Amino acid sequence: MNIGQKAEGRRLKAEIENRKSKIKKQNGSALIITLLMITVLVALVVEFAYEVYIDTTSLSNWSNAQKASFIAKSGQTISTKFIEEVKRRQYTDIAEFVLPVTENLGPGATLLLKMEDENARFNINSIIYEKNGELNERALSSLKKLFKYLNINPDVALFIADWIDPDDEPRLPFSEDGAKNTFLWSTEELKLIKGVDRDVFDRISPFITVYGNNLININTAKLPVLVSLHEDITEALAVRIMDYRESTPFESTGQIVNVSGMESLGTQLQCSLQWGCFIDIKSSNIRITTTATVNEITRKIESVVDTSRKIYFWREA
Repeated sequence: MNIGQKAEGRRLKAEIENRKSKIKKQNGSALIITLLMITVLVALVVEFAYEVYIDTTSLSNWSNAQKASFIAKSGQTISTKFIEEVKRRQYTDIAEFVLPVTENLGPGATLLLKMEDENARFNINSIIYEKNGELNERALSSLKKLFKYLNINPDVALFIADWIDPDDEPRLPFSEDGAKNTFLWSTEELKLIKGVDRDVFDRISPFITVYGNNLININTAKLPVLVSLHEDITEALAVRIMDYRESTPFESTGQIVNVSGMESLGTQLQCSLQWGCFIDIKSSNIRITTTATVNEITRKIESVVDTSRKIYFWREA
């Protein structure tokens, strides 16, 4: 083989190697493009599946929420049977009860019904007379004593009085600043009043209301409220009232004098020309809370109604 043939062979060999290299590069590019296309397709499929899942879940949650809302509203209707019983009876001796309702609610559904006597609480609006806007000294004294029993500064009652009364004359420095000068629509408004922070509100909220006829039901009032009825009622006397009604519910306000130690104080708690009436033995307003759950989706309705079924408050969450 001459020199020319050898050179030609090397050239051909180099050309073959070059072509092989180009083919490998083309195959590598095609593989990369293919992998990119597969990745894009997988991402699209995953996103589509996720959107379907989200849409399906959202639809299911919405459906469960609607069912829970209807069940909670049904619970409010069921409660009217109890209200009819309260209206029919001479006295109300149940402060609160919780009743689980489980019949005919459907799979995965539950209903919890809670009812409370609003007259077991002190009506904070009662410290101002509705007719003339003047201060109700007796009610204010009770509110101060309630605060004192709960280890709250009694002066907070004066800030509340200035918030409610129609005049602009402060009882304490700055107590009229930003005052509403009318009655509270909700106990939540107390958070706007100076001296009522989160801690104070949490301590007083179980024992106060803004609904009802301003009378405290001695059959259902809780211990702090009973203590607040009169400046001379001690915790021991309040416990005696609770023990007495446990075995013999009060069928008239006059029976409170039958409690040991309440012979004189009991007379002072009854209706008078000076102060009017302060205690009762029956409820006029009921707080109803219905909590419905359907497949872990919960709806809650809270209302306050009187014994004629008039609604004063309604909140759904």
